[in-house]
This record gives sequence, structure tokens and C-alpha cells, in this order.
Amino acid sequence: MRNTKTLSLALGLAIGASAQAANLIVYDFESEAAGALADAASIANAGTSGADGTVGGIAGGTATIVTGAGPGGVTTNYLSLSPSNEDLEGVGAPHIGTGGTIDSLNLGGDKAYTFAAWVRYGSQANDNMVFGSNAGNVLHLGSRGNQHWSGHWGDDINSGALLTEVGVWHHVAWTNTPGGQQTIYVDGAQVASGGDGNFGAYGGNGVEALLVGTSRNKGSFNGDLDDVRVYDETLTGTQIAALATAIPEPTSGILLSLASLALLRRRR
Repeated sequence: MRNTKTLSLALGLAIGASAQAANLIVYDFESEAAGALADAASIANAGTSGADGTVGGIAGGTATIVTGAGPGGVTTNYLSLSPSNEDLEGVGAPHIGTGGTIDSLNLGGDKAYTFAAWVRYGSQANDNMVFGSNAGNVLHLGSRGNQHWSGHWGDDINSGALLTEVGVWHHVAWTNTPGGQQTIYVDGAQVASGGDGNFGAYGGNGVEALLVGTSRNKGSFNGDLDDVRVYDETLTGTQIAALATAIPEPTSGILLSLASLALLRRRR
């Protein structure tokens, strides 16, 4: 399994020292033991927000730490969320509470942000939101039906013809600028950009807690997550590509590109 400190340092170097981005949240799940998680279980946060994550919504399904083939086929720990039905939303679905609100983390619709994660969707029914909130007009980043989705509740964009896949790991990132320009990246490539800049109704709902793995509007996430990250800056396409191609060598904690990892495997 990966070395958390080594991985975080390597990824920090990968996105460049000049970025000046606060990496608020990093959930890599390596500090958690494999197995089912209970309500109020703690999820280690290697980011700068000052709060670990807290598991919730277990009455509505399961949250499990799995040790298995993660992104790039590397054996690692990842989080598997399974709601009891596809109609659940908000805190009624299995999720991680980040310990911060949209305002306290400075992640409003008129603010710069980057959300990213390795994602393996287990369903295309209803919304499957990787990031969101509980009630009101909220942030929703993930999948709607079978499209990659970025939403500010009334100011949404989607990936159009590029559909989500069930059962396949992809790196997905969602960015925003202070002017409300939203962009979606899949495996380091930009797949959608837009937003009319009015920030949607989400812009006035900063009291909402930021949640991972759920949102309003039947937003319960069904699938697997790894290397969940939140920045209070808009990372560049180059920086996001670095995140999307970074895979840890499990025995040493060294960060390798996907191409390097494939070459090593062919040589073995």
C-alpha cells in the first residue's frame, strides 16, 4: 500500500510549487483498516483544512474500505459506497462529512476551486455525486444519468457525448473560476467547459456542509473512490494531467506515471 506522506509530497511536487494552492482535503484511505465502516468513523485527511472526515449515513447503505486493485491496477486501499437504493440523497446516504462548510472552505460558486478523485462508478441510475451537500440548492459534482456533471444548481455543464462508464476507474476533476467558468476533466483531458457565470442558486448556500459521496436530488454515489482531493484554487490543465497520470508504486511509495508503470510490468 502507498505511503501517505510520500505520495502527498510527490503529488505536491507534480502540480508545481508555483501553484500556491491550498490542498484542503486529501483522502487516500491508507490509514484505515479494510472492512465495513460505522457511523462516526474517522477518515484521515492529509490536507490543510484541519479536520478529518467523518463517515455518516450508514443506515442508508454501506461504506467499506477495500484493499484491492485500485487505479492503474495497483493494490491499494479505496472507499466503496453502496446506498441501499438509488433514491437516497444528502446525509441519508453513505458519505464522508468533511468537517467544513462551503463558506468555511471558501468554495462558493464565485470562488476558485478544484475537486478531483479517482472514480469507479457502480451505477448510472439517477445522480451519482462525488461531491455535494445535504439540503437546499447545492453543489453537485459527479454523474447524472450517464454524463459527467458539474453543477451549481441552475448553472450546470455536462460531458455531452462522452459518457460515464460503470466498473472502470477514471480520474475526474472539476474546476471553477471566480467568474463561474466550470470545467470537467476526465483522465487529465478537458471534456467540458462553460457555465453562465451567475453561479446558480448554489452561490447563496454557503452554510451547507461539504459532503463526499452524496448530494441532493437523489445524489447518492454508488461505486468506488480513491485519492479524493479538494483545492481552493483552479488548477491548470497541466497540473490536473499530472494528478491523473500519477500512480504509486505499492512497494516503495514512489510516484510513477501510468506509462512508466506499464513499462515496468512488461519488464517483469
